[in-house]
Amino acid sequence: MRWSTWWQVLLVLQGSLAQSITPTVCDDEFCRCDAFTRVICNCTKAYAEVTLRPDGAYRVPSTCTGIIIDGCARVSFLPDTIRNLIQLRNVEIRNVQHVIINERALSWSPFPRENDINPGIRIIINNCTIDDIASHAIQGRVNDIIISNNKIKNMRPFSFSSLTGVKNIELRENDFENIEIQAFKKFATLNFLLNGGTIRTLPSRFLSDVEVTNLFHMEGVTVNYLYSSTFLVSAPKRVLIENNNIVTLEGDAFHMVTRGPITFRNNSVTNLSKGAFFGITVDLEISSVMGPQELLIDNNTVTHLTPSSLIFNRTRLTQRIDGLNLNVSCTCELTEEWRELMKSQVGTINCWYELNNHYVSLPTYMDSRCGAFKQNFWIFVVIGVVLALICVAIIIFFVVRRENEKKKKVQIVMPDGKTYRETEFHIVVERAELLTTDL
Repeated sequence: MRWSTWWQVLLVLQGSLAQSITPTVCDDEFCRCDAFTRVICNCTKAYAEVTLRPDGAYRVPSTCTGIIIDGCARVSFLPDTIRNLIQLRNVEIRNVQHVIINERALSWSPFPRENDINPGIRIIINNCTIDDIASHAIQGRVNDIIISNNKIKNMRPFSFSSLTGVKNIELRENDFENIEIQAFKKFATLNFLLNGGTIRTLPSRFLSDVEVTNLFHMEGVTVNYLYSSTFLVSAPKRVLIENNNIVTLEGDAFHMVTRGPITFRNNSVTNLSKGAFFGITVDLEISSVMGPQELLIDNNTVTHLTPSSLIFNRTRLTQRIDGLNLNVSCTCELTEEWRELMKSQVGTINCWYELNNHYVSLPTYMDSRCGAFKQNFWIFVVIGVVLALICVAIIIFFVVRRENEKKKKVQIVMPDGKTYRETEFHIVVERAELLTTDL
């Protein structure tokens, strides 16, 4: 063998030997590796920090099957941390005060994309403060992503992108401070669940070109603003949007092509813009075979909206409204504004009846209060009351006058025992003269 060949072999052996001597994260102060080659980091000291890296000293070993981190002050995933960990199956981060996921840090695709038999990884982040999820941070073959009970300060564009083999994405009870456009970009998943928590703003294209093949579920979320085209989603068999508290919902916020019914139930919305549901439609093949699918608007409370807020795609959808509560006081002008829509709807649309302090249906209020005579009913009542008061005042005047006249009359008893009533007194002045005794 030539010297050059031996020299190359020697370099490889030297590199392998150096790798075996270099400490891994298993030798870190707060981490260890168990018999299954899982990296387990339990931080018991205050301000404990763990940095996960793909190479160099304290790297993640290539035989790693799982990464489990709990209770650390700060955890950083450097770029390409897990890219070449072929045996990796699980990444779990819990109770960490500061989490930073750099670009491509959780990008895992050791197998060809075309091979669906190969397994994917599971990513769980629970009860942490996530300072930053960088662009392209999570990519590749990922089976499940469960992010729950976290405070997420910044989610960059394409944070979750180019994923394959995804079954479930669950975002539960998180507090989102800032989400940039196209945070979820171009992939398919079986289920997408956005449940609970608070979101200041859901930007346009929050989900961009995402295919959800089974269930899209948004439940119990408090969100200030949903921009137009927030959800660019295709193919869900079921869409459930329920029990959310939304301040402003822009037109075409849900831009979806579904393969089944859509339910918008028990939501509280302050501002529902024109065409809020107009971006929802049904896949052409589904509608041609199974007919139009139903858009159910059930038991929602909305403060500011017009009938144009409820317009929908009539070619592939049917709409049913049950218990839409207009959070405004009932007026005859309001019933007139909604008259045409009420004619086409089987369900009920309600307004707030202040007199009885509860919601009543617009047809009920219109029938009881909005006829030509009914609108002027209180005017007639007031006029009647005024006339009655005038009549009572006149009667009282004459009664009092008569009683006063009676009091003015004087009774005189004459010597013959008869009683006379006189209305006038005649005073006769008699002069008394002195009597004399002169006879």
